[in-house]
Amino acid sequence: MATLITEDDIDDLELRDLDEATGSVTGGAAEHLEKAAIFEEWATDADNYELGDGVTPAHLLIVAAEHLQLAHDMAEAFRLARAASEHPSAQPFEAHPTLISLHLENNELDAAVALADEVRKGGADELGIYEMIAEGFEMAGEVALAERWFAIGLRMLDRVGLESPRDRLSLLTGRYRVRRDAGKPLDVLDVETEELRIENGLDPID
Repeated sequence: MATLITEDDIDDLELRDLDEATGSVTGGAAEHLEKAAIFEEWATDADNYELGDGVTPAHLLIVAAEHLQLAHDMAEAFRLARAASEHPSAQPFEAHPTLISLHLENNELDAAVALADEVRKGGADELGIYEMIAEGFEMAGEVALAERWFAIGLRMLDRVGLESPRDRLSLLTGRYRVRRDAGKPLDVLDVETEELRIENGLDPID
């Protein structure tokens, strides 16, 4: 009988080596490689594993690829991220943020920008994809591209007409961070960010 894999199982595995005192995940490359292997097995071994509601092979392959990236096994990370992108269960551009991050870590900026442009031109249904792309550029130190993608995310949020204050504040906060890192003066959206964070009881942005 196949073992059912649920979102709780994913969370349990992700947090298996959580240090509650520090709030950070411990373990080095070996832990990441082990987790990647488990996630890939869940995604690909249909005889032994059944996926519950909300769990797709594509998502599991992306998570596995991210663990391989943390373990610095870039070749395998690319393999699984590309497999996720091509899997029938994948949502449009679901794997693009991970692929972009991998290219950036490999110092392949042109390839990362080309993938980001595919999302911009095609339009992703999941708004979180825009923020993940922006954060990928931010982590790589590409602050101008990061600001652009936080702004694209804000425009998409407005375009779909969703009342999503939480998403808006998250995107505004990211935009604020990268503009500050670039040494830019406050603009009207930065002022809005500061006001919204105060209204929501959040600390100033470090």
